[in-house]
Amino acid sequence: MLRRVKIRDFGIIEDLEWCPSPGLNVLTGETGAGKSLVLDALDVLLGRRVGHEVVRSGADKAVVEAELESSAAEHAGDPARAAIECSDVLILRREVERSGRGGAAVNGRTVPVRTLRDVASRGFDLHGPNQQFSLLDTRVQLAMLDGFAGTAELREDFATMAARLREVKKRLGSVVTDERQVARRRDLLAFEAGEIRASELIPGEDEALEEENTLLSNMERLRNAAAVAADLVYGGEQVAASASDRIGEGLRLLREVAHLDRRLGDIAQAVEAALSQVEDAGRDLASYRDSLEYDPARHEQVRTRLDLIRTLKKKYGTTIEEIIAYQEQAERELETLQSGDLHKEQLEREEAGLRENMAALGERLSAVRREAASALARAVETELSDVNMAGTGFMVSFALFEGDSDLLLSNGDICGFTSEGIDDIEFLIRPNPGEPFVPLARTASTGETSRLMLALQCALSRGGAIPTLVFDELDIGVGGRSGEVIGRKLALLAQQHQVICITHLPQVAAYGDSHFSVRKLVAGERTFVELSALAGEAREHELSDMLGALGEPSVVGARELLARAKAWKAELAP
Repeated sequence: MLRRVKIRDFGIIEDLEWCPSPGLNVLTGETGAGKSLVLDALDVLLGRRVGHEVVRSGADKAVVEAELESSAAEHAGDPARAAIECSDVLILRREVERSGRGGAAVNGRTVPVRTLRDVASRGFDLHGPNQQFSLLDTRVQLAMLDGFAGTAELREDFATMAARLREVKKRLGSVVTDERQVARRRDLLAFEAGEIRASELIPGEDEALEEENTLLSNMERLRNAAAVAADLVYGGEQVAASASDRIGEGLRLLREVAHLDRRLGDIAQAVEAALSQVEDAGRDLASYRDSLEYDPARHEQVRTRLDLIRTLKKKYGTTIEEIIAYQEQAERELETLQSGDLHKEQLEREEAGLRENMAALGERLSAVRREAASALARAVETELSDVNMAGTGFMVSFALFEGDSDLLLSNGDICGFTSEGIDDIEFLIRPNPGEPFVPLARTASTGETSRLMLALQCALSRGGAIPTLVFDELDIGVGGRSGEVIGRKLALLAQQHQVICITHLPQVAAYGDSHFSVRKLVAGERTFVELSALAGEAREHELSDMLGALGEPSVVGARELLARAKAWKAELAP
């Protein structure tokens, strides 16, 4: 419920703070005193579009703030829940700057105005002049009917199925969006994976092939170099004295004189070791020369293999490892695409099953609603007769919802659906006997709409999820006798809701649990609004003024109204 309302620099309101009480709160005052301005401020929290004209003269911005019990968040949708922090209360705030800009916040966190509206609309509902009546919204009407019919579980089951069907349709759409494109992709992946698979790549083989290609390409040059080197080192037909021959001759001379100087012995041993190494190197060169044999067929095979690897690298990766990884990825994607037909069939079967189950559940939900609608119409008409609208007829019209997501019903009809079911309902009224029923949105006046909401709330077992109901002058066009009936009905409604009501009838005001006076005052050259609680003699005098008489008889009449209201509440209490 509303715990506190704070309004600053809004219209002629300079700085006003008001703490409504539980139960029935009545606001009274002269016409033009600013009563409706207080409710206009609440309407700003409900998302009403306003401009700089609401900012008090001389101020930079208007601020409206309300403190609600956090139960309003329990019914909020996902966007609203994501935008608020868990706490015992919700602080709703909206600012309107003279420049035309503004902002909204919930618990100090900046949110879009639509989120503020979603949260606020679950905390309080406002009915009166210049408001967009929630009662005229067919979605609200459907919610009221479902509350009366007790269809919460059926409606939730249907919503769950509807959400699943939307998901299945989305997934199915992604599968069949462009089957030709999928087929082209499948063929491409099959070709690419097959091309890589057929090459039978081995990690590292490209390096070995490059080395072999270099060898084969330079075979003649290598053979000639090895032959000449072998002759120079070890001897041959082309060289008269090889390196080994010269070293051998030097070693012989050293051995002949080594006995003359001991130091030559070590040198001779070193030369002898060098001769052995040269002879080994010469034999190795000869063996290497003899092993070099050019194979043109092998050379062509190596070049062809290298060309294939280079081509694959240009297409699939810079290394053989990357090419093989691409093949594995392509095969996985190909497997997914090849199983697409089976996946599509599974989704189509699930879609058909969901449609069948939703059609059956939708018919059950509709049947419960239709039965409840008849009972609701009778109850509302009874309540309307008590609020000076006797003879006004009320009914709920039903039509199958039209849409592109069709359900086949048991009687052969085809209809669309929303998350709420298959019914497209609307409240209709018949203003006078003998006239046709017409939509409430097109015919009801301000007073009729407010009183119809009151009748509906009473008919709905004083129920509804919105904790605070605000009525602005629902007694327009109602006499004193009917006013007392309205006061009693508001008092009954206030047993389960916090009710705020602006009234000009003392018969209504007498039933308030809390009474507040709104006055317009002038101080200096400025006008401002004052809201004060009334009790005791102050309340008696306010009711006396509302009765329009002067003197003691008027005060006595006010006391009688209060006494009668008190006695009626006492009888109701048990």
